[in-house]
Amino acid sequence: MHRRLREPRQLPGKPQPQAAGLIPGSPGGVTTFTFSKVSYPSVTLPEGQTSDKNVVIDYIRDNYGVDMVMDWQAENSEYNNKLSLNIASGSLPDIFFCNNYRTFLQLAQNGLLADLTDIYDDNISDTIKGIDKSYNGRNFEPVTIDGRIMAIPGGNLDGQQNLLWLRKDWLDNLGLDVPDTFEDLEKVLYAFVNDDPDGNGVDDTVGLVVSATEAVKGYNHNYGLEPIFYAFGAYPTYWMEDENGQVYYGSTGEKMKDALALLQDWYAKGLIDKQFATRIGSGETEAVFTSGQGGAFFGPVHATSIIDAYTNNPDIELVPVIGPLSADGKLNYVLPSPMDSMLCISSKCSDPAKAVEIIGIGNDLYRGFNEEANKIFEEAKIAPSSSGRRAIFPQGAVTYDYFDIIETLGKATKDQIETGSYTPYEGITQYDKDQIDLASGFADGSDTSEVAFKAYYYRYVASQLLSDDKMNPIDAAYYYTTDSSASLQTELDTLEQEMYLSIIIGDKEVSYFDDFVKQWNSIGGETLLNEVKDILGK
Repeated sequence: MHRRLREPRQLPGKPQPQAAGLIPGSPGGVTTFTFSKVSYPSVTLPEGQTSDKNVVIDYIRDNYGVDMVMDWQAENSEYNNKLSLNIASGSLPDIFFCNNYRTFLQLAQNGLLADLTDIYDDNISDTIKGIDKSYNGRNFEPVTIDGRIMAIPGGNLDGQQNLLWLRKDWLDNLGLDVPDTFEDLEKVLYAFVNDDPDGNGVDDTVGLVVSATEAVKGYNHNYGLEPIFYAFGAYPTYWMEDENGQVYYGSTGEKMKDALALLQDWYAKGLIDKQFATRIGSGETEAVFTSGQGGAFFGPVHATSIIDAYTNNPDIELVPVIGPLSADGKLNYVLPSPMDSMLCISSKCSDPAKAVEIIGIGNDLYRGFNEEANKIFEEAKIAPSSSGRRAIFPQGAVTYDYFDIIETLGKATKDQIETGSYTPYEGITQYDKDQIDLASGFADGSDTSEVAFKAYYYRYVASQLLSDDKMNPIDAAYYYTTDSSASLQTELDTLEQEMYLSIIIGDKEVSYFDDFVKQWNSIGGETLLNEVKDILGK
């Protein structure tokens, strides 16, 4: 069993974004690297551009002496299956995308990955070094096996924790203040259900809109109940460590019962959508809010329902809220996993150091830090959008961005809107600048487009909450799968979601939670817990 490196890895030097004139490839001939990536079939590329023959691949070959040859690609839903077939047949590409941690562990433990420890710092771009530094070593922990770096980790951004979204127009109609405590929120939800907040004289409004199929999922989740549990000091779906250093599964923690009791009470009082348990079809839960019927839901700063809610209800006004708060006045939330995807280099790659270098170069091109290349992309009509560029760039779906970029971009947007200018920050891209311009245009009325509206609410209205001192990020002890996850996780997850539903709607008493914990342990939970403890050396 491998052991994860526990101490953060320190990277030297203060990085600077890499600009035009990146280090060229060796002039003595062309090096060929094969690669695999996630495909984007819904993206329409300009004429003459394909995912495997395009201006990016041409530019890398002509300027850096490296020919990037696509071995294969697959849609996101099929990618891991195809990667497994590659592993089984011993035909891995030189560079390949991976977002399944269990697969990564198997590759590393079986000697199928290049050891990058002694070549990483000397070959990766300064831009990625700067991004690494923003994670304080967290992103390297999961890809460091027995002290050796076995992949280039992608990022998983902070700033996507779930906030409380409320109908501000309903609050105003009822003369209510924005709530932050459980008591205040209960009063607001009661009024939303019982006091005709839309003024139509019909009993047709809903309080808190909740997903039946995923009542609790974790970070960056719409229509979940995570903030309720976090406020009680319970952290479902995460592997946590208690004050005594003991590892446990958060969904089995004793504090879960306090949150479940509250939710059962709220449901009985009608504060939670009384029909939520039956809304299991695609889009049914979201439709309750976007139709104008619902008054509140939990979701991240970029909550997907906002645009549709405004489109369907022109007079609606939404507001994001930091709440409900814990007893000590904090908004607890679990930080995202240190990384959610990575680029791996095969142990059969002829030149791993060069592969690391080209990954850094590709990222810098992707982010627009090469003015010469940018002109070529513009001529080819390759816009600086994530989907368009990901469809042609060899790095594909992996994200390399600063851990705090959402908050940083939000602050710049705020400065631009409120003062008329902002200070460019390290690593700012053309996409970031466009988001600031779009939000500013919506704020001053010069741009009323949907994309400007979205940028305004995401980058200005909601992102400002991320800097509030009430935010209390908490790191989980472990975020990833184990050897037995593939065979056990589905049944355990089903049992867990059924527990939430049955207790909240009152089919079972809160005391059933203790039976759930026993059953969870007996059908495989204890096995996973022991594997996590082994990984962590506990």
